[in-house]
Amino acid sequence: MSETTTPPPADVMIRLDTVHKRYSGQSGDAVAPLSMDIRAGEFVVFVGPSGCGKTTTLRMINRMVEPSGGRIWIDGKDVTKVDVDDLRRHIGYVIQQVGLIPHMTVAANIGLVPRLLGWDKARTESRVDELLDLVGLEPAQFRTRYPKQLSGGQQQRIGVARALAADPPVMLMDEPFGAIDPITRGRLQEEFLDLQRRIRKTIVFVTHDIDEALKLGDRVAVFSEGSRLAQFASPLEILTNPADDYVRSFVGSGAAIRRLALLRVGDLDSADAEPAAGNGLRVSADETLYSVLERMLQDGVDSAVVSGESTADDRTFTLRDLLSAGSAGKVRP
Repeated sequence: MSETTTPPPADVMIRLDTVHKRYSGQSGDAVAPLSMDIRAGEFVVFVGPSGCGKTTTLRMINRMVEPSGGRIWIDGKDVTKVDVDDLRRHIGYVIQQVGLIPHMTVAANIGLVPRLLGWDKARTESRVDELLDLVGLEPAQFRTRYPKQLSGGQQQRIGVARALAADPPVMLMDEPFGAIDPITRGRLQEEFLDLQRRIRKTIVFVTHDIDEALKLGDRVAVFSEGSRLAQFASPLEILTNPADDYVRSFVGSGAAIRRLALLRVGDLDSADAEPAAGNGLRVSADETLYSVLERMLQDGVDSAVVSGESTADDRTFTLRDLLSAGSAGKVRP
């Protein structure tokens, strides 16, 4: 796509238009020319090996790194032509090290951007309490604490709350869960997905972990060495139809198992099912194929009944149906 002066359509929150970066003294691009549209409310994950340009691309969106060329549009505005400080105050930013100011309380950390934007004290305090509730921390217990009094997971929640403080349309997240132990990390991922279902921000998230990318992203941008965008697609599309050998290798083995954890029973084509008969294992349409298969094996049954809007709409899927759908990534057209 050639560089254009035409703003993107209203449903596109972020447009990268032939954006690239080359540092002085280097013979190659740190980020090769990249064009990409990210829709409003979409959760997009950049994933790839170290040095592939994913973090540099993220940082060009809020101009913490200035692009060498190309244009960046956010909410219909060409951000390469606006005041950089004003731009950053309207974009949430979360990093791995959290970056909380150690001598400031939790409330002061969260309220930092609202104060810079001129919010009055009552409005700022109300927003702090609202956000602490939103990220699952009791305001009365946490607002007066200092960062050193928080666990790693709690600090990360405060970092997310601070990024949301001024209700920005866009959030940028640079490996925010990378320094947290695996158990806490998994819990934070689930909590953040639940949070995103409620707030529907436009999120760009960087990780080197393909499993994290496939779990979190509505779409995943797989970067390769040499800062090339190898594939930009839904997690299911990447698992089912990798664009090339690099993507296939990066995803690694176990693609079929990963598909089972992505697909939900409600996504399956009901034409492959039979009308429900009897009172077998009943499952919800929101459950993943992986969880349903696990329950079937635990109960020693070879079929499950998916509840519909009425009893007449109930459908039975066999073990073979579920395995076949997971293997092919088959969903309703």
